[in-house]
Amino acid sequence: MQLKCALALCAMLAATDVAACNLSTGTTAFAAGGASSALVEDGTLKPPLLEVVSLTRGVDGHASCDASGLLTLGVEWPRGTDYKLRELGFEFRVLGEDALAIFPREPVAGRVEGRRSEFVFLWRDGPPSEQSPIDLLVEVRAITPDNRRGPPAQVRIAAAPGG
Repeated sequence: MQLKCALALCAMLAATDVAACNLSTGTTAFAAGGASSALVEDGTLKPPLLEVVSLTRGVDGHASCDASGLLTLGVEWPRGTDYKLRELGFEFRVLGEDALAIFPREPVAGRVEGRRSEFVFLWRDGPPSEQSPIDLLVEVRAITPDNRRGPPAQVRIAAAPGG
């Protein structure tokens, strides 16, 4: 029994910093439904309006979240569409190399306030001595509950190490 406890403790200590960081981001998986699981392009939807609200790089320290990067993106849903923001999920995709793997592969939903939602993403960034510059072009698309995929909007995310 003591051996099992010791092994479990060692396994927990070996977990990565991000896995150990229990920061709640408020970003949840979006469950699109419909007859088919394949996403269908729909040009009648509008692209979202995007804003980089904040980007915080990892720092040197011993707390579980210190080596984590934190990115907050604002998404505003334009007027004149058949959908309310609460009914939509969003797909975030890096154009080009995605070495940091900041964004989930599946569509997500965020906290909604009116026509605006903020999405918070957490990733293993490391301390400043281990970081590389960030320069990403990110494409964001709305996903409807019946698997329709809207046109993309793009936002550039850039930061120096330690920035």
